[in-house]
Amino acid sequence: MGEPQMTIIGRVLGAHGVRGEFRVLPLTDFPERFLDMECMDIFRPAGKLLASISVEGIRSHEGKGVFLVSSPQVRDRECAQSLEGGLVMIARSERVSLPEGSFWIDDVIGLEVLHADTGESFGNVLEVMKTGEHDIYVIQSGDGTTRMLPAVREAVLRIAPDEGFMEVRPPEGLWD
Repeated sequence: MGEPQMTIIGRVLGAHGVRGEFRVLPLTDFPERFLDMECMDIFRPAGKLLASISVEGIRSHEGKGVFLVSSPQVRDRECAQSLEGGLVMIARSERVSLPEGSFWIDDVIGLEVLHADTGESFGNVLEVMKTGEHDIYVIQSGDGTTRMLPAVREAVLRIAPDEGFMEVRPPEGLWD
């Protein structure tokens, strides 16, 4: 049995002050989840565990959109700075329950993208880009070309992760 699949919920931005506090940028639609964390697993981007720490205190950094975290294992600026770039990850089983019709990004990546009317395959979802208004699906075809599709109800008609595909109807002229 392998390790549980992990989900990224934050990124360590670096040290804050000289007493070991560090800044975490939430990468989740549910940033309030950080306020109840008792421990935090921080991984290098390549997936190797960097640190597993107890959370002593966590508070919102007013107006900055980040949290300030303190831990008994991180007591000085140098140690806090060594965590910079680390990804705060949780096991998939610890994710917040989503409302019906909502999906996790890692459930969407890799799905085959099919035209809702013709069944034509446009490729697979390579990436989900977060933007202010709505997400953008980056789709890579078999020949390596990429296309972008807005993740809006008018274009994305059905997402079926359990079946391995999504049905879309790109707006006329989008990919001409």
